[in-house]
Amino acid sequence: MPQLHIRMATREDAPAIVSLLNATFRTPIDTATWEWYVYGNPLGNSQVYVSSDQDKPDVLVGVIAFAPIHLSLCGKTMLGDYAHHLALMPEYRDTLSYIALLRHSLKAQAARGIEVAIGPPNRTAYPIHKTLMKWRDFGFLDCLRKLSLSPQDHSCSRLDLFPSGFDEFYRCVASELNFCVEKNAEWMNWRFCQRPGSPYTVYACSASGSDDMTGYVILKRWQDPDGYRKAHILDLHAVSEDVLVQLMRAAESYAADCNELNLWAVLQYPYRDTLESLGFIPGFRQPLIARAYNGSTIAYPGGKCSLSYGDGDTLY
Repeated sequence: MPQLHIRMATREDAPAIVSLLNATFRTPIDTATWEWYVYGNPLGNSQVYVSSDQDKPDVLVGVIAFAPIHLSLCGKTMLGDYAHHLALMPEYRDTLSYIALLRHSLKAQAARGIEVAIGPPNRTAYPIHKTLMKWRDFGFLDCLRKLSLSPQDHSCSRLDLFPSGFDEFYRCVASELNFCVEKNAEWMNWRFCQRPGSPYTVYACSASGSDDMTGYVILKRWQDPDGYRKAHILDLHAVSEDVLVQLMRAAESYAADCNELNLWAVLQYPYRDTLESLGFIPGFRQPLIARAYNGSTIAYPGGKCSLSYGDGDTLY
């Protein structure tokens, strides 16, 4: 078996990491986007671990990264990691190489005082993570899809930057959730307004006669190789059903020339019933896993919960 050398990545490794990622995943990423995601997060840089063959020390053969994320679980703030961009060259996709990279990186993250890591693994990685590294199921994400789309009148407006008033709006929304990502205007502006290429479109609603935010939806387009067009809802929150309906009208207008509009709904998602009443139907399910660094089991909470791909995954 190959002997691997594992170390922390540097910014100089970015081109080699991007090359490895683009050889592994179907959704491409460029160096500018990688550096924005890894080094621009207001909560701190991603911790990126790379491996090389001891016989070829200048060639990166594996990578895994952990983006800092603050989670609210039953009213308690937890310092977390969003595990992202695990990739190994095909000739190194063996059990021992996988274990070596994951064991090294998870041990290093635990030493930093992080409490929990979460992530939505692909179908290939899911059983390996659970069997070999003791990740545990932590709910799931359901793909909700609407296939018949048309322009709609709505009262929402386009938003280029999240205002400081977002913080109070989100505190209000999050107070009713037993699980969610903690967010503020600075984090939202980094994640959705400062990405290279500006791929996201944001619509927001405000209270009548006021600038106070009452809801927002974040959207992005995608086209499959066969020409099938999708519009993804990356993130969504609203203070009432009436506001949610207006946001969905804006989203449907945005997606009117697409074949589908979709979003990923976590277990006990508070907007699911309204979305299904508006024509969204369940598609397929994506597992969500978690790993407590102290070895304990983290139970998925009861009550309303919110997590979206926009809360973590740069592929969306």
